[in-house]
Amino acid sequence: MNLRSLQVDGGHMKIYRGRIEPCTREIVENLVKESFIEVATPEEVEEVRKDLESVLNEYMRMEREITEKAKDAVSKQGMDYSSISKIRRSMAKEKEFGLDDEGLDYIVQQMIEIMLSSVHVAEVFGQDHDMNRVIVPILRKHMAVDEELEREVRQKIKHLQDSEGGVNWEIEYNRVKADLERLKKLK
Repeated sequence: MNLRSLQVDGGHMKIYRGRIEPCTREIVENLVKESFIEVATPEEVEEVRKDLESVLNEYMRMEREITEKAKDAVSKQGMDYSSISKIRRSMAKEKEFGLDDEGLDYIVQQMIEIMLSSVHVAEVFGQDHDMNRVIVPILRKHMAVDEELEREVRQKIKHLQDSEGGVNWEIEYNRVKADLERLKKLK
């Protein structure tokens, strides 16, 4: 697996590819258990899970695309690296795409919409706010893995003389993080 991950909530929470399948499985199981959606067969349950997975994968693709375009714009215009966040938000707003704090709400809304239009969902009984109440905690739980990883990485590199944001700090941060992701099978 690769390093791609979904970032939400101010860039602090991520869902790794290795967590997408269990996350979407738990969401579908809970929506069925709460009788918010009706799915006819076990095969269709798996298809609904894949529908939700496609939402997360598309979110990751769009987030990555917007980030790369923002980096390119900053580079081309000779702007300070700190401008990337502002440009990302502006690009996301143009595309009506939820980033950072709005990302979780955007993802949940996309999941609800795909279930409403999916041929694999026999019926949707839950109201948006009820389904949101089920989906958000599950997403947060699977995304919280990154907070723990972040603490571990920072603990391991706290000895560095280079300050956060410095080139050496960034290199070591990325190296230690990649090592921990591999050890924890998050990639």
